[in-house]
Amino acid sequence: MGLLDKLFGRDTPSQEIVGKVDKEGPRNPIDQLGVTGRSQRNAAYEDTAHIPRITDYVAEKLSQLLRYSTEMPVLRLTEDDSPAQITDSKLGGAFYVPEGMKAPRNLDTGNPLYLLAQLNFSQLPQLRGFPAQGLLQFFIDGEDTLYGADYDNPQSQRSWRVRYLPNVPVTALHANRVVKPAWHDDTVLPFNDPDTERRLVAQAGKQTITPTDYRFEGRLQSCVSTLNEYDHGFFREHEAEIRDSLAALLMSGGHQVGGYPIFTQSDPHDDRDPLWNKATDLLLQIDSTNDVSFGDSGVANFFISPSDLERLDFSRVLYTWDCY
Repeated sequence: MGLLDKLFGRDTPSQEIVGKVDKEGPRNPIDQLGVTGRSQRNAAYEDTAHIPRITDYVAEKLSQLLRYSTEMPVLRLTEDDSPAQITDSKLGGAFYVPEGMKAPRNLDTGNPLYLLAQLNFSQLPQLRGFPAQGLLQFFIDGEDTLYGADYDNPQSQRSWRVRYLPNVPVTALHANRVVKPAWHDDTVLPFNDPDTERRLVAQAGKQTITPTDYRFEGRLQSCVSTLNEYDHGFFREHEAEIRDSLAALLMSGGHQVGGYPIFTQSDPHDDRDPLWNKATDLLLQIDSTNDVSFGDSGVANFFISPSDLERLDFSRVLYTWDCY
Protein backbone atom coordinates (compact mmCIF):
# COMPACT_ATOMS: atom_id res chain seq x y z
CA MET A 1 0.00 0.00 0.00
CA GLY A 2 1.39 3.43 -0.93
CA LEU A 3 1.78 6.39 1.39
CA LEU A 4 -1.10 8.29 -0.23
CA ASP A 5 -3.34 5.27 0.22
CA LYS A 6 -2.54 5.22 3.93
CA LEU A 7 -3.09 8.95 4.27
CA PHE A 8 -6.34 9.21 2.37
CA GLY A 9 -7.92 5.86 3.21
CA ARG A 10 -7.90 3.98 -0.08
CA ASP A 11 -6.76 0.65 1.34
CA THR A 12 -9.07 -2.21 0.39
CA PRO A 13 -10.85 -4.27 3.09
CA SER A 14 -9.04 -7.53 3.73
CA GLN A 15 -10.33 -10.82 2.36
CA GLU A 16 -11.11 -11.78 5.94
CA ILE A 17 -13.41 -8.77 6.30
CA VAL A 18 -15.04 -9.38 2.92
CA GLY A 19 -15.62 -13.03 3.81
CA LYS A 20 -17.07 -12.11 7.20
CA VAL A 21 -19.57 -9.69 5.64
CA ASP A 22 -20.49 -12.22 2.93
CA LYS A 23 -21.13 -14.84 5.60
CA GLU A 24 -22.73 -12.79 8.38
CA GLY A 25 -23.94 -9.68 6.58
CA PRO A 26 -27.28 -8.82 4.98
CA ARG A 27 -28.93 -11.36 2.71
CA ASN A 28 -29.31 -10.49 -0.95
CA PRO A 29 -33.07 -10.29 -1.70
CA ILE A 30 -32.42 -11.66 -5.20
CA ASP A 31 -31.11 -14.91 -3.69
CA GLN A 32 -34.54 -15.45 -2.16
CA LEU A 33 -36.21 -15.46 -5.58
CA GLY A 34 -34.68 -18.73 -6.72
CA VAL A 35 -33.35 -17.24 -9.96
CA THR A 36 -30.81 -19.24 -11.96
CA GLY A 37 -28.44 -18.20 -14.68
CA ARG A 38 -26.99 -14.83 -15.62
CA SER A 39 -29.90 -13.66 -17.73
CA GLN A 40 -32.46 -14.23 -14.97
CA ARG A 41 -30.22 -12.62 -12.38
CA ASN A 42 -29.59 -9.59 -14.58
CA ALA A 43 -33.32 -9.25 -15.17
CA ALA A 44 -34.02 -9.45 -11.44
CA TYR A 45 -31.49 -6.69 -10.69
CA GLU A 46 -33.13 -4.51 -13.35
CA ASP A 47 -36.71 -5.15 -12.19
CA THR A 48 -37.97 -1.86 -10.71
CA ALA A 49 -40.00 -3.77 -8.13
CA HIS A 50 -36.78 -5.03 -6.54
CA ILE A 51 -34.78 -1.77 -6.61
CA PRO A 52 -35.72 -0.49 -3.10
CA ARG A 53 -34.80 -3.79 -1.42
CA ILE A 54 -31.55 -4.16 -3.36
CA THR A 55 -30.68 -0.56 -2.55
CA ASP A 56 -31.06 -1.23 1.18
CA TYR A 57 -29.12 -4.48 0.85
CA VAL A 58 -26.13 -2.91 -0.95
CA ALA A 59 -26.09 0.06 1.44
CA GLU A 60 -26.14 -2.25 4.47
CA LYS A 61 -23.38 -4.41 2.99
CA LEU A 62 -21.19 -1.38 2.33
CA SER A 63 -21.85 -0.05 5.82
CA GLN A 64 -20.63 -3.33 7.31
CA LEU A 65 -17.54 -3.37 5.10
CA LEU A 66 -16.82 0.18 6.23
CA ARG A 67 -17.47 -0.68 9.86
CA TYR A 68 -15.09 -3.63 9.95
CA SER A 69 -12.37 -1.77 8.05
CA THR A 70 -12.55 1.71 9.60
CA GLU A 71 -14.08 1.60 13.09
CA MET A 72 -11.98 3.23 15.77
CA PRO A 73 -12.32 4.00 19.50
CA VAL A 74 -14.37 7.02 20.54
CA LEU A 75 -15.64 8.57 23.76
CA ARG A 76 -19.26 9.66 23.46
CA LEU A 77 -20.07 12.59 25.75
CA THR A 78 -23.60 13.11 27.00
CA GLU A 79 -24.96 16.02 29.01
CA ASP A 80 -25.99 15.06 32.53
CA ASP A 81 -28.53 16.78 34.76
CA SER A 82 -26.49 16.45 37.96
CA PRO A 83 -24.64 19.58 39.16
CA ALA A 84 -21.19 20.08 37.64
CA GLN A 85 -18.23 20.68 39.92
CA ILE A 86 -15.58 23.19 38.93
CA THR A 87 -13.13 20.52 37.70
CA ASP A 88 -15.66 18.14 36.17
CA SER A 89 -15.86 17.38 32.49
CA LYS A 90 -18.52 19.87 31.43
CA LEU A 91 -19.92 22.46 29.06
CA GLY A 92 -19.78 26.13 30.02
CA GLY A 93 -19.79 27.71 33.44
CA ALA A 94 -17.01 28.82 35.74
CA PHE A 95 -13.50 27.45 35.41
CA TYR A 96 -10.39 26.85 37.46
CA VAL A 97 -7.26 28.99 37.01
CA PRO A 98 -4.12 27.63 38.73
CA GLU A 99 -1.98 29.78 40.99
CA GLY A 100 0.47 31.84 38.94
CA MET A 101 -1.66 31.64 35.79
CA LYS A 102 -4.08 34.25 34.46
CA ALA A 103 -7.52 33.71 32.99
CA PRO A 104 -7.31 33.58 29.19
CA ARG A 105 -8.08 36.70 27.16
CA ASN A 106 -8.38 37.66 23.51
CA LEU A 107 -4.83 38.67 22.60
CA ASP A 108 -6.05 41.48 20.33
CA THR A 109 -8.93 43.02 22.30
CA GLY A 110 -8.03 42.03 25.84
CA ASN A 111 -11.56 40.75 26.40
CA PRO A 112 -11.94 37.67 28.61
CA LEU A 113 -12.55 34.32 26.94
CA TYR A 114 -15.40 32.06 28.01
CA LEU A 115 -15.25 28.37 28.80
CA LEU A 116 -16.82 26.31 26.03
CA ALA A 117 -15.96 22.93 27.52
CA GLN A 118 -13.44 21.09 29.62
CA LEU A 119 -12.35 17.49 29.92
CA ASN A 120 -11.16 15.93 33.16
CA PHE A 121 -9.31 12.90 31.83
CA SER A 122 -9.25 11.16 35.20
CA GLN A 123 -13.06 10.98 34.90
CA LEU A 124 -13.01 9.59 31.36
CA PRO A 125 -12.41 6.04 30.15
CA GLN A 126 -8.86 5.72 28.88
CA LEU A 127 -8.63 6.46 25.17
CA ARG A 128 -5.49 5.39 23.36
CA GLY A 129 -3.20 8.33 22.62
CA PHE A 130 -4.97 10.67 25.05
CA PRO A 131 -3.76 11.61 28.53
CA ALA A 132 -4.93 9.59 31.51
CA GLN A 133 -5.19 12.60 33.78
CA GLY A 134 -5.24 16.38 33.72
CA LEU A 135 -7.76 19.04 32.79
CA LEU A 136 -8.14 20.21 29.19
CA GLN A 137 -10.00 23.51 28.87
CA PHE A 138 -11.44 25.00 25.66
CA PHE A 139 -12.11 28.74 25.59
CA ILE A 140 -13.82 30.89 22.94
CA ASP A 141 -14.47 34.58 22.38
CA GLY A 142 -17.84 35.88 23.55
CA GLU A 143 -17.69 39.18 21.65
CA ASP A 144 -17.36 37.65 18.18
CA THR A 145 -20.13 36.17 16.04
CA LEU A 146 -17.61 33.55 14.87
CA TYR A 147 -16.98 32.50 18.50
CA GLY A 148 -13.29 33.27 18.01
CA ALA A 149 -12.77 31.04 14.98
CA ASP A 150 -10.21 32.29 12.44
CA TYR A 151 -10.78 30.43 9.18
CA ASP A 152 -7.72 32.00 7.56
CA ASN A 153 -5.50 30.82 10.39
CA PRO A 154 -7.35 28.07 12.30
CA GLN A 155 -4.27 27.37 14.41
CA SER A 156 -4.05 30.89 15.82
CA GLN A 157 -5.23 30.93 19.41
CA ARG A 158 -5.51 34.71 19.61
CA SER A 159 -9.30 34.73 20.07
CA TRP A 160 -9.74 31.24 21.48
CA ARG A 161 -7.56 28.98 23.58
CA VAL A 162 -6.89 25.39 24.54
CA ARG A 163 -5.19 25.02 27.90
CA TYR A 164 -3.95 21.79 29.48
CA LEU A 165 -3.52 21.60 33.25
CA PRO A 166 -1.64 18.42 34.19
CA ASN A 167 -2.60 18.62 37.86
CA VAL A 168 -6.23 18.79 38.94
CA PRO A 169 -6.81 19.97 42.52
CA VAL A 170 -8.74 17.58 44.73
CA THR A 171 -9.31 19.99 47.63
CA ALA A 172 -11.63 22.98 47.82
CA LEU A 173 -10.52 25.85 45.61
CA HIS A 174 -9.97 29.41 46.79
CA ALA A 175 -12.57 31.77 45.36
CA ASN A 176 -9.96 33.80 43.47
CA ARG A 177 -8.94 30.67 41.52
CA VAL A 178 -12.46 30.29 40.09
CA VAL A 179 -13.38 32.52 37.15
CA LYS A 180 -16.63 33.12 35.29
CA PRO A 181 -16.66 36.11 32.92
CA ALA A 182 -19.87 38.13 33.07
CA TRP A 183 -22.36 38.16 30.22
CA HIS A 184 -23.19 41.53 28.64
CA ASP A 185 -25.90 42.69 26.26
CA ASP A 186 -23.56 42.15 23.32
CA THR A 187 -22.12 38.81 24.48
CA VAL A 188 -22.34 36.23 21.69
CA LEU A 189 -21.87 32.61 22.70
CA PRO A 190 -23.26 29.30 21.40
CA PHE A 191 -25.02 28.68 24.71
CA ASN A 192 -28.76 29.25 24.81
CA ASP A 193 -28.64 30.54 28.38
CA PRO A 194 -26.01 32.60 30.28
CA ASP A 195 -26.14 30.09 33.12
CA THR A 196 -25.56 27.03 30.93
CA GLU A 197 -23.30 24.56 32.72
CA ARG A 198 -23.80 20.88 31.95
CA ARG A 199 -21.75 18.01 33.30
CA LEU A 200 -20.44 15.68 30.62
CA VAL A 201 -20.44 11.91 31.10
CA ALA A 202 -18.33 9.74 28.80
CA GLN A 203 -18.96 6.28 27.42
CA ALA A 204 -16.34 4.37 25.43
CA GLY A 205 -17.36 2.86 22.13
CA LYS A 206 -16.42 2.29 18.50
CA GLN A 207 -17.27 4.48 15.54
CA THR A 208 -17.36 3.84 11.80
CA ILE A 209 -16.05 6.51 9.46
CA THR A 210 -18.62 9.26 8.86
CA PRO A 211 -19.75 10.30 5.36
CA THR A 212 -18.40 13.85 5.84
CA ASP A 213 -14.89 12.73 6.85
CA TYR A 214 -12.24 13.53 4.23
CA ARG A 215 -11.18 9.87 4.12
CA PHE A 216 -14.67 8.56 3.46
CA GLU A 217 -14.69 8.64 -0.33
CA GLY A 218 -11.49 6.66 -0.67
CA ARG A 219 -12.68 4.08 1.84
CA LEU A 220 -16.06 3.79 0.17
CA GLN A 221 -14.59 3.20 -3.28
CA SER A 222 -12.30 0.54 -1.82
CA CYS A 223 -15.31 -1.25 -0.37
CA VAL A 224 -17.26 -0.92 -3.62
CA SER A 225 -14.36 -2.58 -5.44
CA THR A 226 -14.91 -5.75 -3.37
CA LEU A 227 -18.56 -6.17 -4.42
CA ASN A 228 -19.50 -8.91 -6.87
CA GLU A 229 -20.27 -7.86 -10.42
CA TYR A 230 -24.04 -7.64 -9.87
CA ASP A 231 -23.85 -5.54 -6.70
CA HIS A 232 -21.06 -3.43 -8.19
CA GLY A 233 -23.10 -2.71 -11.30
CA PHE A 234 -26.18 -1.95 -9.23
CA PHE A 235 -24.17 0.53 -7.14
CA ARG A 236 -23.01 2.39 -10.24
CA GLU A 237 -26.57 2.46 -11.60
CA HIS A 238 -28.23 3.59 -8.37
CA GLU A 239 -25.35 5.34 -6.62
CA ALA A 240 -27.27 8.40 -5.42
CA GLU A 241 -29.97 6.36 -3.68
CA ILE A 242 -27.43 4.01 -2.09
CA ARG A 243 -25.37 6.94 -0.82
CA ASP A 244 -28.47 8.42 0.80
CA SER A 245 -29.19 5.13 2.57
CA LEU A 246 -25.55 4.79 3.55
CA ALA A 247 -25.46 8.29 5.02
CA ALA A 248 -28.50 7.49 7.15
CA LEU A 249 -26.75 4.37 8.46
CA LEU A 250 -23.38 6.00 9.19
CA MET A 251 -24.01 9.62 10.16
CA SER A 252 -23.43 9.90 13.90
CA GLY A 253 -23.22 13.27 15.61
CA GLY A 254 -23.04 14.37 19.23
CA HIS A 255 -20.32 15.52 21.58
CA GLN A 256 -17.26 13.28 21.46
CA VAL A 257 -13.54 12.81 21.98
CA GLY A 258 -11.65 10.89 19.30
CA GLY A 259 -13.31 8.99 16.50
CA TYR A 260 -14.50 10.57 13.27
CA PRO A 261 -15.90 14.11 13.01
CA ILE A 262 -19.05 15.31 11.32
CA PHE A 263 -19.49 18.53 9.35
CA THR A 264 -22.54 20.35 8.05
CA GLN A 265 -20.58 21.76 5.10
CA SER A 266 -17.27 20.06 4.32
CA ASP A 267 -14.20 18.68 6.02
CA PRO A 268 -11.36 21.27 5.92
CA HIS A 269 -8.94 18.40 5.38
CA ASP A 270 -10.33 18.15 1.85
CA ASP A 271 -8.30 21.21 0.93
CA ARG A 272 -5.11 19.13 1.19
CA ASP A 273 -3.60 21.90 3.31
CA PRO A 274 -0.42 20.56 5.00
CA LEU A 275 -1.52 22.29 8.20
CA TRP A 276 -4.77 20.35 8.24
CA ASN A 277 -3.30 17.09 7.04
CA LYS A 278 -1.08 16.87 10.12
CA ALA A 279 -3.94 17.50 12.54
CA THR A 280 -5.83 14.25 11.99
CA ASP A 281 -6.90 13.41 15.56
CA LEU A 282 -10.27 14.70 16.75
CA LEU A 283 -9.54 16.27 20.11
CA LEU A 284 -13.11 17.39 20.82
CA GLN A 285 -16.37 17.73 18.97
CA ILE A 286 -19.26 19.82 20.31
CA ASP A 287 -22.50 19.30 18.43
CA SER A 288 -25.64 21.43 18.67
CA THR A 289 -28.13 20.37 21.36
CA ASN A 290 -30.87 22.06 23.38
CA ASP A 291 -28.18 23.82 25.44
CA VAL A 292 -25.57 24.72 22.84
CA SER A 293 -25.86 25.66 19.18
CA PHE A 294 -23.18 26.81 16.76
CA GLY A 295 -25.07 29.00 14.31
CA ASP A 296 -27.88 27.09 12.63
CA SER A 297 -27.52 23.60 14.16
CA GLY A 298 -23.78 23.61 13.58
CA VAL A 299 -20.90 21.64 15.02
CA ALA A 300 -17.50 22.70 16.39
CA ASN A 301 -14.37 20.59 16.05
CA PHE A 302 -10.88 20.80 17.50
CA PHE A 303 -8.10 18.79 15.83
CA ILE A 304 -4.54 17.96 16.82
CA SER A 305 -1.65 16.04 15.29
CA PRO A 306 -0.90 12.64 16.86
CA SER A 307 2.66 13.74 17.68
CA ASP A 308 1.50 16.91 19.44
CA LEU A 309 -1.08 14.93 21.40
CA GLU A 310 1.57 12.46 22.50
CA ARG A 311 3.71 15.35 23.78
CA LEU A 312 0.68 17.02 25.38
CA ASP A 313 1.45 20.08 23.26
CA PHE A 314 -1.84 21.86 22.59
CA SER A 315 -0.33 25.01 21.07
CA ARG A 316 -1.04 23.92 17.48
CA VAL A 317 -4.63 22.72 17.82
CA LEU A 318 -6.93 23.64 14.92
CA TYR A 319 -10.41 24.98 15.65
CA THR A 320 -13.28 25.19 13.19
CA TRP A 321 -17.05 25.15 13.19
CA ASP A 322 -19.70 25.19 10.50
CA CYS A 323 -23.48 25.20 10.30
CA TYR A 324 -26.37 24.85 7.86
